[in-house]
Amino acid sequence: MIVLYSFLFLFIYGINDFADFAVEMNEMKLDSTYLIGNLILSVVFASLTAPLNAGFIKICFLAKRNEPLNVSTIFDYYKGKYFKDIVIGSAIIALGTLILTGLFDFLALSFINIIIHIIFSLFTVLFIPIVIFGNQSFGEAIEKSIKLVAKQPIHIFVALLIAIVVIMLGLIGLCIGILFTLPFWPAMTFVLYDNIIGIEEEENIIDQIGSSEV
Repeated sequence: MIVLYSFLFLFIYGINDFADFAVEMNEMKLDSTYLIGNLILSVVFASLTAPLNAGFIKICFLAKRNEPLNVSTIFDYYKGKYFKDIVIGSAIIALGTLILTGLFDFLALSFINIIIHIIFSLFTVLFIPIVIFGNQSFGEAIEKSIKLVAKQPIHIFVALLIAIVVIMLGLIGLCIGILFTLPFWPAMTFVLYDNIIGIEEEENIIDQIGSSEV
């Protein structure tokens, strides 16, 4: 999602404004107060929006089963037994991303940061559906997401890239608004999960990950 938000910023504010913003950000990165504040805000933002993404994924699940849909379903995971694992796992992923990108900034290798964001987003893309559909803890879900994506990273990367392109086209080209286009990302996440694991067979396959080849 971090990669997606970066592309959104670029499209909304324009390349020139984005370049100016990037210069200002590079100057601010030298300030320890900014670094700590950015780290805290980014982790909190990622943690608090993750249950919302989980809600959109559940909407896709209900739609596939032709079950009744309710807008309130989007907020289902702000309560219940999965909230803790979704929030903690998302915080760990965000923290890991920010620590690595901060390290490369310190080494004057900030051009590598986009690669770091892509790698983290790619290999943890199945984290949330594994938690809510596979009934896994945050640690197990992150581990199994990495192992599943590692089996076919190119195909999954292309699928996510298509999702980003569709969102950008909807936002900029078709002008249908961010609220209508952003849900396409969790929708693609659900499609990937359903095709890789399968909603009906999820528990058996997920339990086998790490103990034997699926």
